[in-house]
Amino acid sequence: MGIQFERLPGLANAHLGAFWQQRKSEWPQIDDAPPLEEQFETFGKQTGWQKGIHLKITQAPAARLQMRNATGDRMIQLQNCRLDYNWIGQHGQKYPRYSTVRPEFDKVLIAFEELVAKNNLGNMVPKQWEVTYVNHIPKGMIWNEPDEWANLFNLSGLVVVPDGLRFEGFGGHWHFEIEPQRGRLHVGIQHAFVGGSEKKEVLVMNLTARGPIAKNQNAITAIDEGLNLGHDVIVKSFRDQTSQRAHDYWNRENHDADI
Repeated sequence: MGIQFERLPGLANAHLGAFWQQRKSEWPQIDDAPPLEEQFETFGKQTGWQKGIHLKITQAPAARLQMRNATGDRMIQLQNCRLDYNWIGQHGQKYPRYSTVRPEFDKVLIAFEELVAKNNLGNMVPKQWEVTYVNHIPKGMIWNEPDEWANLFNLSGLVVVPDGLRFEGFGGHWHFEIEPQRGRLHVGIQHAFVGGSEKKEVLVMNLTARGPIAKNQNAITAIDEGLNLGHDVIVKSFRDQTSQRAHDYWNRENHDADI
């Protein structure tokens, strides 16, 4: 989960390093990564989801700081315009619930806001919230051949196999407005190989809910309502867009109330 915010005029890469320096005992693993492009959910005349391109003349290249905890199952990603907090799944590990991860994100956001205020880096103006769930459906559990994939999902237009052809795979993206113009849900399904040296064949179902925050909104309230809305939309959509066969695999009868 994360937020986008207006670029801070005083934030430099050195401040990202200072943010880590204060927390390196808890977040000992760090990496630099290219900045993520901004995403904007727009409605009305400019309806659509757009990537933002910003030109900035500087001798200091922009960077995205990635901080991982000692066990490697949490990551903070920070750059000048966005803050993200990730849970990283590991083999055999139970994933934490939203009610666990959300307060962890809030703690990191507060710490970053304190850094911004203490160093007079500018005004923190959030402009978008985002929640993403990434679900892996491994081969050998509830599917073995691509022609079984369509039985796992309830998304329209997945598979039509003409006579004389054999189905070998698919990938697709679907986009839904969270009415009335509160944001969007983006659903993607693709075939992939994941893991280290022993690659595992999986279907990846990615659900991202994202929505705008207006300047006249109270930032704390807007972030809270947005992240909660994104979580609720993803939970319901996952339930509605996957089949009973997939539900049985995820034991949804026991976990539906809080994922």
